[in-house]
Amino acid sequence: MVDTDIAIDFLRRREYALKLLENWAEEGLLAISTLTHLEIYQGMNAGEEKATNAFLDGLVTVAVDIPIARRAGTMLGELRSKGKTIGIADAIIAATALQLSTPLLSNNIEHYPFPNLKAIRGLI
Repeated sequence: MVDTDIAIDFLRRREYALKLLENWAEEGLLAISTLTHLEIYQGMNAGEEKATNAFLDGLVTVAVDIPIARRAGTMLGELRSKGKTIGIADAIIAATALQLSTPLLSNNIEHYPFPNLKAIRGLI
């Protein structure tokens, strides 16, 4: 599962992201959440749509379904009961990775304080 920050760095042609996704693609399919589409489009500049669509269309996109939404809500509730908060998008992305039993590639490991989530820092 690819987090939004890694996807953005790939689109910006940052060398580490190009190598990282190339290496992980050899392991199997790369996936993103529908929330990553939202976050990328939110910051997309004029003239970037064609390259952005080509990249996103080359990944498996996992839609937010009821089990993912419920899992994310439960995870947010558990954190809140401990006095911690994270963004809803991050909770949904984490829940998606957990639902798929796949690691999450991210440079924002601190956004994902879930003990069962295997978050892997993308910087190499």
